Amino acid sequence: MINTKRIYDPKEHPEGTRILITRKWPGGQKKDRFHEWIKDLSPDLDTLNKWNDSRKSEADWKKYREKFLPQMKENQSSKIIEELRQRSKNGETITLLCYCNPGEHCHRYIIKSLIDGFNTVIESD
Repeated sequence: MINTKRIYDPKEHPEGTRILITRKWPGGQKKDRFHEWIKDLSPDLDTLNKWNDSRKSEADWKKYREKFLPQMKENQSSKIIEELRQRSKNGETITLLCYCNPGEHCHRYIIKSLIDGFNTVIESD
């Protein structure tokens, strides 16, 4: 099972393995808030900066996805996604962590959708 959550929210049980998928360290957070940090499942800095500087409209989100998805098909990222898919299929509960508030456009939903094998992004926590 793959879950998504904001890193700043309190831990709940059962969340399984908590994996931070951000490029930058989340301010004010300690390492005990997550089990793994996988930077390769976050957008490159150029893509991230363009998204952060945008108005975050639907058109901006579409551009973001168009830049981000090919990054996740690169060798290392695709291997990690497949590994997480297998871990989930083997019964491991995984919670993907990022900064974004629930309901906001966020790459953690894209990653969850890729791990789950969906062709469309399901945006919900």
